[in-house]
Amino acid sequence: MVNSYTTGKTAAALKLHQQYYPMFRDLFIETNPVPAKAALAMQGKCAEEYRLPLCKMSADNRKRLAKTLKSCGVI
Repeated sequence: MVNSYTTGKTAAALKLHQQYYPMFRDLFIETNPVPAKAALAMQGKCAEEYRLPLCKMSADNRKRLAKTLKSCGVI
């Protein structure tokens, strides 16, 4: 998206932004970095471990994030 924009391909950058916006939004449904780490764990890129005061996402938000990641083609 950034490369498209900086090379003057603004329409392509906008298309990518619109495609991934639901993911950008849902990565902040709980305190950062919890959703980001959950998303990486769903991709198999890290273990989903947290130190206090952070804790796992709520089940409802985790389902929402997984659904969004699938719809964006990330998982």
